[in-house]
Amino acid sequence: METAWESAAEGAADRAVGSATDSAVETAVVPLRVLDTDVDVVVSGEGAGAFARTVAERWHLAVAALAVGAPAVGAPAEEGPVSVEVELGGGGQGRPDGVLRGTDERSLLQRLTQEVTRAAIHARTGDLLMLHAGALAHPVTGAAVVLVAPGGTGKSTACRVLGPARSYLSDETVGIRRDGTIAPYLKPISTRRPDWAGIKDEVAPSALGLVAPSVPARPAGVVLLRREDGREGEPEVTPLDTLEALTDLAPETSGFMGTDRPLTWLADLLESTGGAVRVTYGAAEDLAPLVDEICGRVP
Repeated sequence: METAWESAAEGAADRAVGSATDSAVETAVVPLRVLDTDVDVVVSGEGAGAFARTVAERWHLAVAALAVGAPAVGAPAEEGPVSVEVELGGGGQGRPDGVLRGTDERSLLQRLTQEVTRAAIHARTGDLLMLHAGALAHPVTGAAVVLVAPGGTGKSTACRVLGPARSYLSDETVGIRRDGTIAPYLKPISTRRPDWAGIKDEVAPSALGLVAPSVPARPAGVVLLRREDGREGEPEVTPLDTLEALTDLAPETSGFMGTDRPLTWLADLLESTGGAVRVTYGAAEDLAPLVDEICGRVP
């Protein structure tokens, strides 16, 4: 039986796909809404319609027709959509013109995620305080835990394991508006697979039991993750003073130097949430008590 999210994704894909005026070239467009930015994924080449439907299914929480998280007061003004182009066929990693090219669907989906992320970050530099982090929120209060870590060190796994029963906000980039609310980035969950050497599987969030927020989310706590493979026992939680937290967080930001008074903005965030903590842990399940405590706060 088709699930509700699959039905919604299929409908969004059907609405997103459009034919080109030049019938010799098949094209399709998937309009996304991410980090308060409209991003059009423009697909061309043989099989463009089918690939666009796959994109819409994996990104269905972010498809513009279904996306949640309308801009709050103080959010950036609306602009025209940013385009990310995908050309099926031709091989290679693309040319200097910025178009993604290739024939392997798995690789293209991963590269597309990276390119959408770059495009949204570029568009919102100066408007949002952006952290290299995942985030989950209480579904009723919107109190959010922000999980900061370098790439490949636990953010996606934490969202996948701890996300069900909470609201999913991102597993990659957390954008905080000037009014303190979070701009959702409801991308697919980038999942490592041992049978896919060097390529991550871009999994639709709802396929993992993750749902979009239904209320505005605000940071209630900032956690710097430090995963140690093979570690057993309870996580080690170390409170950080503001200066130490700023030093550790600054490398895990995006568009920082293009933002007005970024250190002040980040310090205000830390002080308003009681300061950051560093957590050394072994498995994502070990983070559950801390995530429960933070999401249980009044944001």
